[in-house]
Amino acid sequence: MKHFFLRLINPVQWIKAYRFHRANSKYDKSSYDLELFLYSKILKNDMLHYGYFDDVNVETETISIRQFEDAQIKYVSNIINQIKNTEGLMLDVGCGMGGLSGMLLEKNYNVEALTPNSNQKQHIDNKYTGLLCHHMKFEDYNTDKKYDTIINSESLQYINLDTAFAHVDKLLNSGGRWIIADYFRTGENATNLSGHKLEDFKEKIKSKGWNLVYEQDISLNVLPTIKFAYAFANRFLLPIKHFAFEKLRYKLGWLYYMGYNLHTSINKKIEKEMCAIDPEIFLHDKKYFLFTIEKV
Repeated sequence: MKHFFLRLINPVQWIKAYRFHRANSKYDKSSYDLELFLYSKILKNDMLHYGYFDDVNVETETISIRQFEDAQIKYVSNIINQIKNTEGLMLDVGCGMGGLSGMLLEKNYNVEALTPNSNQKQHIDNKYTGLLCHHMKFEDYNTDKKYDTIINSESLQYINLDTAFAHVDKLLNSGGRWIIADYFRTGENATNLSGHKLEDFKEKIKSKGWNLVYEQDISLNVLPTIKFAYAFANRFLLPIKHFAFEKLRYKLGWLYYMGYNLHTSINKKIEKEMCAIDPEIFLHDKKYFLFTIEKV
């Protein structure tokens, strides 16, 4: 405690602390992906999506890691079932840790992956021998290759719709399939504004001259994952946060007081994140779909 106080009043230490802050504020997710590290330690199938539960009424407190991983496998299987030309070249856009591409590779499908995240690419290169992984944004990917299947699994939401349609049109063979699994906004007054508006996406399908060959609303099938995350946060993460802050207030009241603005900032960030995983808000604001459209 004495050592800490001496560091606190030492101007040299404040200069060092500022330099440390400046250096770490330049955190580059592409070189050190904290989420990737976390998920790679919790899940072993290299999948980062919501999963697909056949039993939409499964009790939240009974969901195990095995059940969640099985749901992720089921989710990927549903996507694979939409592939028409299993011998054609495929592109997994926004491939994450490579779970979907890895399953396609196991089936001896001709698949390539694409991610803008250098850490994800390194993970894939180290784990999946024979899988070509392109490191760039989808919008920046230029090639003479033509694909028979392009897959966007929870990655279309990050790409401008007009850009996405134009780029897929350029890369996809005539009669090829574009498979999209993602959530879309359904209301004007959504609390969480992530995701494209569903009506905009469907309008683009028509105006761009694509054929919609499959459409499945899987909102209820992904909801168990959201419910689990919300329950876990409420029952474990938030109480631990409260305990830590209150412990600090009682043991080191002066430090708690000095860091009050930080506490407020953390609470606002948590509140925002909780809204993103609130099951009721999700169902009110969004729909999760599996779409398959074909190029005419």
